[in-house]
Amino acid sequence: MAKKPYHHGDLANALLEAAESLLAEQGIAGFTLRACARRAGVSHAAPAHHFGDVKGLLTAVASRGFIALHDTLCRHIEPVRGDLAAEFSATARAYAEFAEERPEHFRIMFRCDLVDVNAPALHHAMGDAFCMLTNVIRRQRGEPEIAPADLVTFQAADLINDILIGWCFVHGFAHLQLEAQLGIIPVGMKDDMRDKAALRLSALIRNP
Repeated sequence: MAKKPYHHGDLANALLEAAESLLAEQGIAGFTLRACARRAGVSHAAPAHHFGDVKGLLTAVASRGFIALHDTLCRHIEPVRGDLAAEFSATARAYAEFAEERPEHFRIMFRCDLVDVNAPALHHAMGDAFCMLTNVIRRQRGEPEIAPADLVTFQAADLINDILIGWCFVHGFAHLQLEAQLGIIPVGMKDDMRDKAALRLSALIRNP
């Protein structure tokens, strides 16, 4: 592949775009810094200079993924904000849409063996996305929203249980759909059944 020009000062972003392009085409198998360098049209040493190693580059990719997930959640939830049942359904729909549109991001983002979960940028991006999900649950429960910085504070056990139920559903459905493991659902009915399950869970969480 011919080398692509890049702008000095924006090499890190060019390498990230090359990495995302490679992952979209080939997946994680065989993913290397050298291949990213070739795709970006730079020396093979350039990725190591900016990201250290493959894990460092994939951590940056995962950070961008969580930012995109946060944006997708916002885009789906904000139009129905205030309608608790619709919010929960929109959350599940957004999660599934993100996994379908960015499958390699989705697979990498939750792989602690591939990324550095303690990297500040990743931790921040994860916190913003998780706070969105947490606030959906808190609104279901009639509780005030919190900021990402408040995620580290103590959460009541029953709230944690509701967050766990909600997150397991939206993430589990998206993952199973991505990996073609929902053969039990008739063709053409996945969206309808996902929405109905979301409505049932919303009612369960709102039940005092």
